[in-house]
Amino acid sequence: MAQASIVLKPRETGRAASKRCRQEGLVPGIIYGKSIEPIAIAVDAKTFRQLAGYGRTQVHHVSVEGSGFEGNVMVQDVAYEPLTGRPVHIDLHRISMTDKVKADVPVIVQGEEALEKRGLILQRQLREITVECLPADIPSEVTVDVSALQHGESVTAGEVALPEEVRLVTDAAEVIVVIVSPRVGAAETEEEDSPAEGEPEEEPEGTA
Repeated sequence: MAQASIVLKPRETGRAASKRCRQEGLVPGIIYGKSIEPIAIAVDAKTFRQLAGYGRTQVHHVSVEGSGFEGNVMVQDVAYEPLTGRPVHIDLHRISMTDKVKADVPVIVQGEEALEKRGLILQRQLREITVECLPADIPSEVTVDVSALQHGESVTAGEVALPEEVRLVTDAAEVIVVIVSPRVGAAETEEEDSPAEGEPEEEPEGTA
């Protein structure tokens, strides 16, 4: 897995410092990990895209100006402002290339068009699976082919093809996708929308 070399800027700690960062168009963040003191950083928009654009499976080689820190990190978490979707904080986890790590890997579904041609609907249950392996062995994504599946069939996490050096952490029985017919899908929606037994139905507006 290729590594990007990125230079990060340090920042002061505390809520006030984080607020100033955001006002200046920067994303406050932190680097933490085994055997190091947490390092507060400020990330500009371009650097944020470099870090977060690859999700949580990419290893980045970074350094922090004036701190003497240099090492490999992975994005652990990104917090976003609920209303605007603007990033407000990023956590970077320092890793060792010789120690196994856990990572959330996106699941890509192939063959959905073939289902649609047969009048079937795909329901997604999981969009990521968690795996454990050495950082260099983390797959950027995994794929499942649903083109030959029939109504009622599903794909579980345990059925995903993984390299030998990659261990599945997600429960193997967890369902990733299930195939249903439009009639079944509509019935499930109606059940969700209908009031539970014993619950009064909502009165129409304007009634006393």
